[in-house]
Amino acid sequence: MRYRVIHDQLKSAIALGKIPPGLVLLEGPVARIFGTSRVPVRKAFEMLHAGGLLVTFEGRGFLAANADGSVPEPLRTPISEDMLGFDRPPEPLDIPSNSERIYDSLESAISLGIVFGHFRIDESIAAESFGVSRGTVREVLSRLRDRGLVEKSAYSHWLCGPLTARAVREDYELRRLLEPAALAASAPSLSRAQLEAALEEVQGAIARPESVDASALYRLEATLHQTLLAGAPNRKLLAAISHAHIPLIVNHAFYDAFGLHPETSMLLEHRMVIELLLRGEFDAAARALGQHLEHGEARTRQRLKVLAVLPEPDLPGYMQRIA
Repeated sequence: MRYRVIHDQLKSAIALGKIPPGLVLLEGPVARIFGTSRVPVRKAFEMLHAGGLLVTFEGRGFLAANADGSVPEPLRTPISEDMLGFDRPPEPLDIPSNSERIYDSLESAISLGIVFGHFRIDESIAAESFGVSRGTVREVLSRLRDRGLVEKSAYSHWLCGPLTARAVREDYELRRLLEPAALAASAPSLSRAQLEAALEEVQGAIARPESVDASALYRLEATLHQTLLAGAPNRKLLAAISHAHIPLIVNHAFYDAFGLHPETSMLLEHRMVIELLLRGEFDAAARALGQHLEHGEARTRQRLKVLAVLPEPDLPGYMQRIA
C-alpha cells in the first residue's frame, strides 16, 4: 500500500536526522512530493504518531518528535525531496511492492474465513495464486500474525480460526479494560484540530450513512480505537490493545462481504466520545468509550450468528479446512 511506502521513507528520514525535530509536517506538501493523494499520507502520519516519531501540537499537522518523544518547538521549514533522501522527486506511487499488493487480499480472505472454521494456509499455493515468491507470502503472514489474525504451529504451519463467541468476548473484555485507560492517558495530547477533524468525519457519516462503505467505516473505527489512543505514553499498553483488534477486522469483512452500511447508533456513540474529548471531559469520554465497546461486543456477536447460518463462501485454494 502507498501509505506503507510513505511511512517507511519518513521513518528513515527521521531516524537519519534528515527531518529535524520540530519540523511541521502537513499532508498536502508530503502528498505532492510523493505524487499521491492525502489519504495515504494521513495514514502514514497516524502510524508514525502511534510509534512516537510524530507528535501533535496546537496547530495543523504533526511535528517530528524529539529523540525522547517530547514535543519540540515548531520549525516551519518547507519539506523537500532532499529531506526525504531523494536526489530527485520520486515517481508517483502507483506500483506497490508485492507484499503490499497481496496484503489486503490475504487479510480479507482470512478475516472472512475464520468465521466459518479452522484453516491451514498453504504458502506454496498462495504464492502460485498471487504470482509471487513464498518469501513474499511469508512476509505478509508474519505481519498478520503480529495482528493476531494467524498463528504458526509447532510444525511451522500457518493456521487461522476459528473465531468463536468466546474469542470475541475475551477480546472485548481486554479492550474494555485497556482502551478507556489509554484514551484517558492520550486525551491531553490530542489537538483540537485533530478532534474537530474526527468529529466532522463522524458527522458526515451520520448525515449520509449510505455513503459509508466498509473501508470508510474501518477508517472511522481506526480513528477512535487507534489514532485517538496513540498519545498514551505506555507503548506496551497500546501493543496489547492492538492484539485484541480481530473483531474490528472481522466486522470490516462482514460489512464488505454484504455491502452494508453502519448503524446510526454506533456512529452516535463515536460522536459522543469525540464531543466529550472536545469539551475536556476526559474521564467521561473514557467511560463513553467503555460503553461503546460493550455495545460493540453485542453487535459483533450478533453478526457472528448471522454469518453462522449462511453458506460458507468460496475461499481461496490456499485456505485448507482443518477438520
